Amino acid sequence: MNEVLAKIKGKLVVSCQANEEINPFNSPEEMLRMAQAGKIGGCVGFRANRPENVKIIKEAFPDMPMIGIWKVVTEGCDVYITPTMKEVDVLRDLGTDIIAVDGTDRYNCEGKKAYELIREIKEKYPDQLVMADIATINDARHCVAAGADIISTTLSGYTEDSKEKYALGADFELIKEIRAEFPDSFINAEGRLWTREEAKKAFESGADFIVIGTAITNPMTITKRFVDYIK
Repeated sequence: MNEVLAKIKGKLVVSCQANEEINPFNSPEEMLRMAQAGKIGGCVGFRANRPENVKIIKEAFPDMPMIGIWKVVTEGCDVYITPTMKEVDVLRDLGTDIIAVDGTDRYNCEGKKAYELIREIKEKYPDQLVMADIATINDARHCVAAGADIISTTLSGYTEDSKEKYALGADFELIKEIRAEFPDSFINAEGRLWTREEAKKAFESGADFIVIGTAITNPMTITKRFVDYIK
């Protein structure tokens, strides 16, 4: 098994993100503090958005796997997670261990299916680990065929063809589907994991590792979740 994948197998990766402009933690320095706290707590790696955040965390923890993304929003386009090779090249130059991209069956801002970027990355950088953020089993099929090293349930519930799953919480059924159809795939469970019991269930469903973000690193959203429930 690849050395990086071996480090995260069966473990927890913390997603250090605070993308909202009103979020007081939205700065590279605060992202680093999140990573430091995650490291002390026992996580084995990080996921971060934007070059400046990937850079500051990777420099502080060079031996811990980094899943890097660059969210770029384009008007009229639903694909925003590392949408083109432009973003990939920058993340690659920063030493990003795993580059995560949108792996859905949707068109990116260049008019190509999102999952086609995986093949482009592998052709240019054969040794680069690529994680496909998907929403459905159909997405998984395209991404496996394109050469993705990791299939991640990140976008389940956030696309037009999966939005009915959002209210159901973490998509354990999708994990099971991927494992059943692609038994040799390396699977990341990510998205709406809130409890220790859900983390355990993700592994039992077939995940190789899990990424948790909001439930660990976003006090603003955690607070709102409690306030909304009380109401």
